[in-house]
Amino acid sequence: MSNYPQGYPNPYNWKMIVVSQVLMVVMSFVLSLYPQYFLPVYILYIIVIMGISSVMMARSNPMLAERKYMGEIYKSNTLFEEKNAGNLIQKDNEYVQKMQQLAVANFKSFGIMILYIIIIFVFYDYVLLKIVGGVTQYEKLAIYLIYFEALYLFNMFVYRRLIKIQMMDAMAPSSYKVTEKGILSTDKSGVFLHSRHLVNAEIIENRDKKYVEIDSKTSKLPYRIRLYTNDIDRLVDVLNRVKRMELKRQQASNS
Repeated sequence: MSNYPQGYPNPYNWKMIVVSQVLMVVMSFVLSLYPQYFLPVYILYIIVIMGISSVMMARSNPMLAERKYMGEIYKSNTLFEEKNAGNLIQKDNEYVQKMQQLAVANFKSFGIMILYIIIIFVFYDYVLLKIVGGVTQYEKLAIYLIYFEALYLFNMFVYRRLIKIQMMDAMAPSSYKVTEKGILSTDKSGVFLHSRHLVNAEIIENRDKKYVEIDSKTSKLPYRIRLYTNDIDRLVDVLNRVKRMELKRQQASNS
């Protein structure tokens, strides 16, 4: 699985590289004058990078672009509702094991992230400040530029290979409803799928584990939806009904 989920901007594409290089020059110049302000300067750098990444993500991430349809799904007539899917999820040992493995992997990545930040600040306080303490202003600027470029290259080739924040391939809400306009979780998972993506979706039934999995290949969403229920037949019937209604709407709009 990729370190960068579908729709999330890679921090090492050419736009982000240019922005990072400019910011590193600015940071180096500021710290060459005020070396005691490393913490606020570095935090500001992170905030700016995260802000730019968020804007890029909002423009390219299909999940965020789709969120405008959540209200439409919510306001439509409810055809099917499952409030106890969580109980069935807990009985699916394979799925639960995958969730646990993913949680452990993400926790390790978070721990590495915290350790990395601590090392950066310790190195700055106990090594870099002593180096720049007895050099000229231009030498300070050069040292800071080298320091931040070294950090950047380390992040590009080593650090980003250690940090692998991942998500489940198949998202299973513990409660959900199917309306005339799509699927919407009623828990805190935020899972949803508009009906127009159901038209060409692959629907897989697993009656042993009591779920229906929807792979909406045309939506380009970074996950599949897995709907657990004791009433597989009714759920499948409702999903097919929603598909038929969506087809009629699309045909009417095209005519």
